[in-house]
Amino acid sequence: MISDPKETPRLASTDGTRSRAWIWVCLLLLVAVTWTPVFGIHLYKMSLNDPGTGTVLVVFSPALGARGLFRSVADAGGSLVRPVPWFPRMWVARSLEPGFVGRLKERGAWGVYSTDLLSARALLSCSGIVSPPAEPSRPAP
Repeated sequence: MISDPKETPRLASTDGTRSRAWIWVCLLLLVAVTWTPVFGIHLYKMSLNDPGTGTVLVVFSPALGARGLFRSVADAGGSLVRPVPWFPRMWVARSLEPGFVGRLKERGAWGVYSTDLLSARALLSCSGIVSPPAEPSRPAP
């Protein structure tokens, strides 16, 4: 494009960049608004309140030290199986004594969940995308 030499050069327009950024922000907001209720329903359906036994996922406060976490599970009559690598202070725990879930909550667990919490199929069944698992792996009463 030919321009007058006395005219000040204009920088490339940033309108395209701003509109693309606005579109990405709107898409991320849409995803957050859409999936937040699904995650909430999933957490509610996977939480355990019954005095069952078996293998569960337990979540403790990040402020709780490793020694306190181990002691809480041992005092509840259970044992730690393995940590969840991508979520600090979430552990897979196991007990054969009845009332394990209640004892974990008494000892400071933020939440005690079914092991299906980490199942993509269980999560998608909350949204109606797939059918729920035939037999959820909840602790036996």
